[in-house]
Amino acid sequence: MKFLDCFPGELKEHGVWSFQFEKKYNGAFGGTNGGVLSAISVHVARLESKGRQPIGLDSRYLRGFRPGHARVECSVLNAGRTLTTVNVDIINDDGKLCTRSVVMLVNSEALEPLEIEGNVGNIESHKAYEDGRTWPQPPGHTVPLIDTFQPRVLARDDHGILTATKVVWDEPGTCAEAACIAADISVGPPVGSVVAGKASTPNPDLSLRFCQEAELPGYLMASCRLESMIGGLAATRIEVRAEKEIIAVGVSTTTCITMTVRP
Repeated sequence: MKFLDCFPGELKEHGVWSFQFEKKYNGAFGGTNGGVLSAISVHVARLESKGRQPIGLDSRYLRGFRPGHARVECSVLNAGRTLTTVNVDIINDDGKLCTRSVVMLVNSEALEPLEIEGNVGNIESHKAYEDGRTWPQPPGHTVPLIDTFQPRVLARDDHGILTATKVVWDEPGTCAEAACIAADISVGPPVGSVVAGKASTPNPDLSLRFCQEAELPGYLMASCRLESMIGGLAATRIEVRAEKEIIAVGVSTTTCITMTVRP
C-alpha cells in the first residue's frame, strides 16, 4: 500500500494538492494528529523535489485541523546544488492556515559518503512489539489514532518512555514520513505521566532531523525523554529507530494548559 492510499491526496495544479483527512487519524484533542500533518508535508516536499532525500522538518501546528478537505500548498524556497528548502502550508476549508512546515532535502550525490561506526545513544533492552502494552483509551473518551497506529509501550528507562507505532503503509522510501507520526505520538506519554490529568497537554510543534532512509519496517520505535518542565512549558527530546537503525532525532514543545472546569 502506498502512502497516498492511506492519506488520499492528488495534485491539482503546480504546487497545490488536495487531501481528505479521515477521523481515524485524529489525536487526543479532536483534530488530525500533528505527526500525520507533518508526514503529509514531508511527502509533498519529497515529490516536489524529485529524488532528493528529506533531512529536516520544522512544523508549527497553528490551529487544529478537523477531519475533511485540506488544501496543501507547496513552494520551493530555494533549490541549490546540495540543498532544497520547501515550504508547505496546510489550509482548511475556511481558508485558515492550520500547519506550516519547512522541509529540507538533500542531493545525496553531492555528499561525501563518510560514516562513523555504531550509533550514538543506543536504545536499552526492551520488549518485543507483540509483548508491549497497548495504549489504553482514556476513560470516557476515544482517541482514534490509538486504534489506527496501535502504539505500545516497550520500555521505561533513562531515555524516558519507548513507544512503538505501527506503520500503516508499505511504500519503500517513505521512512521519514513514518518517523513524523512515530515521533509526534511518542511525545504524549512522558509528559502525561508527570501531568497525570492536571492539565491538557498539546504539542504545538515538532522539529526532526532525518538521519537515513532505512528499509520501511512494520513499526517504528520512538524514545521520548522529558528534558524540562518549567512554568507549564515542557521540552522533550525524541529519537526514532527502525530496529537498531536510527532514523530521526528531534525535539518538541508541550504546553500544559489549565483545564476548564464546567459547572
